[in-house]
Amino acid sequence: MAAFVAESRALSAVLGSLGGPEFGRATNCPPWNLAELVVHIGMSVGIDDAELPPTPGGAPRAAADYYRRPERDTARYRQGNVDRTQEVAAAVLRTTAPAQWFDQACAAAVSTLGERELDQVVDVARVGPMTLADWVTTRVMSLAAHGIDVAITLQRPPWTTLAALTDVRPVLVDLLGAVPPAELGWDDQTLLAVGTGRRPLTDDERAVLGPAQDRFPLLS
Repeated sequence: MAAFVAESRALSAVLGSLGGPEFGRATNCPPWNLAELVVHIGMSVGIDDAELPPTPGGAPRAAADYYRRPERDTARYRQGNVDRTQEVAAAVLRTTAPAQWFDQACAAAVSTLGERELDQVVDVARVGPMTLADWVTTRVMSLAAHGIDVAITLQRPPWTTLAALTDVRPVLVDLLGAVPPAELGWDDQTLLAVGTGRRPLTDDERAVLGPAQDRFPLLS
């Protein structure tokens, strides 16, 4: 939760500093403009208690398993994300500024999660049982990865918080199946950028990784 709060506040500070025209910029997540991307981020961190009911049985899945769902790599899944975001954005942005809507979504999530036990096992759609804490980590991943998208759009250095990088690193290592080779010289910011496809592998990195290069991006 500390990582969720820190990362959402960091992004909020950036969004709050922008003028209206800047939200019309094209992003590296086409066909969304920045306003639509911000709405998508707000949608991704939202929590509905009815969607995460407690479950009594089954060994909890790891946070990395959230990204191993086969449908995530399908065109249908990706197009569904695009269409849902544009539909919600068209409705939301008629009355609410993107930064304000993002802040409202994060505040609501923090309020709801504050009333739950994070070690509680919940049923996550299309994943199965997960601890609520691990589900929150997937939300931190969304904030951190899409924060890089916003930074790319604004042509700024990423502002990813240490708390978020610390929280998502084990997920990226799990998806890779090993700690990245020391020869790569990656810090956690680089691992996040490369692991989520926000920065392509270089030829030298591919040579060091060998067959493991085929795992990249680890998630998108």
